[in-house]
Amino acid sequence: MRVLRRFAAVLAFAFASICGAGATSSGPAAGPASTVRGYLHIEAVVAGMRADGAPQWVMYLDGEFEPGADRRLAAFVVEQGITQPQVYLNSPGGSLLAGMAVGRGLRALGAETHVGRRSDDPRRPTPGVCYSACPFAYAGGTIRELGPGSVLGIHRARNRVPVPDPAAFDDRVAADAKAYLLEMGVDPQLVPLMQSVPAGEIRVLPAPQARRFKLVDGTPAP
Repeated sequence: MRVLRRFAAVLAFAFASICGAGATSSGPAAGPASTVRGYLHIEAVVAGMRADGAPQWVMYLDGEFEPGADRRLAAFVVEQGITQPQVYLNSPGGSLLAGMAVGRGLRALGAETHVGRRSDDPRRPTPGVCYSACPFAYAGGTIRELGPGSVLGIHRARNRVPVPDPAAFDDRVAADAKAYLLEMGVDPQLVPLMQSVPAGEIRVLPAPQARRFKLVDGTPAP
């Protein structure tokens, strides 16, 4: 319970410091996950037992990272008693701040991250995509693996509301993103590459390049 309380506290602090107040929600909808616009679907299953006799949790995060996704995830994790899960992400993107908040929560939870989506057999995920804000959530994994057929992709963060100084906004986004990647052990030079890609496009990161940036740091999952 101490780990779970620490996880919830970290998520609450991260959300308050970079996202502001937002709506909360409890657990995920029932049934297999499917990409939902504007909403992150959260699901967890027990796929076996760890060597220490504890449940081996597999979590699926599917859909867009919306403000408040981190708080819904924190509540769900505490409710289910989830520890050290293997987390599979499948997402077109969403809010960069929400992606970073979820990533901090995953790190506090001791999660391993992968790119993939739920199949009919939740113990056998299929390849997925992780674009835009998603690689920042993925970066929160204590171990980050990229299985065959799965894809990481980046582009410039898009501001959804007008700002008086777009250049200052871009500088602030870059500074926050670099600080976050350093915190997660990822090369912050990923950010200039991200900013060079127009918001309406996606630049796929080949696995060797993702490894050079230390975004992928594990061996490919079978």
